[in-house]
Amino acid sequence: MIVKVCGVRTAAVAEAAVGAGADWIGLVFEPRSPRHADDAAAAEVVEAVAGRADLVGVMVAPSAQRCDEMAARWGLAAVQVHGEVDRGLVESCGVPVIRAINVGSAAAAFTFDWWPDGMILLDSAPDDPGGLPGGTGVRLASPWAADVARHRAVILAGGLGPDNVAEAVAAVRPRGVDASSGLETAPGVKDVALVRAYVAAAREAAARFDAAQPPPG
Repeated sequence: MIVKVCGVRTAAVAEAAVGAGADWIGLVFEPRSPRHADDAAAAEVVEAVAGRADLVGVMVAPSAQRCDEMAARWGLAAVQVHGEVDRGLVESCGVPVIRAINVGSAAAAFTFDWWPDGMILLDSAPDDPGGLPGGTGVRLASPWAADVARHRAVILAGGLGPDNVAEAVAAVRPRGVDASSGLETAPGVKDVALVRAYVAAAREAAARFDAAQPPPG
């Protein structure tokens, strides 16, 4: 199972996440976000990660050219896209695309206009539809999220943190989990202790899930 820490802006937080066993580190390249990583912050994180985890660039309504430029500049393994994005971006980009969707029901997730075999980041619907696309910090309803995860490759987001990620993994069985605001003391300010605790809890939950799976064949 993939464990992602998003909105990382400092070497200390990057080191805490990678040291605890995170697979993906999210760099937010949207200037309007309180978690925005400017050039200096992104360079600091990239240096701290030093290839020990994959870097994912988070962008709002980017062009394929923008995705490829940022991937080349920062060594991104994938891009996570929010907002209005054409499905053709998957084929146009030279880097894997994770589609972030904010929905309030399984029906909305299944009818979302995106490649059915593509990986999606599943997050809850925002209170303000006209606000900035991105994470909401609100938990998804586990029964319908699990239904989506049975049919699609899902990275589960929405209000996850050290205290509830194990429960979410057990209930939804996603391909991965993603946390950001649940690891903060203020918007954009990560707590290294919360980061370590979240990654450890997610890794432990993933190990229990893997152990419970029947052997192949």
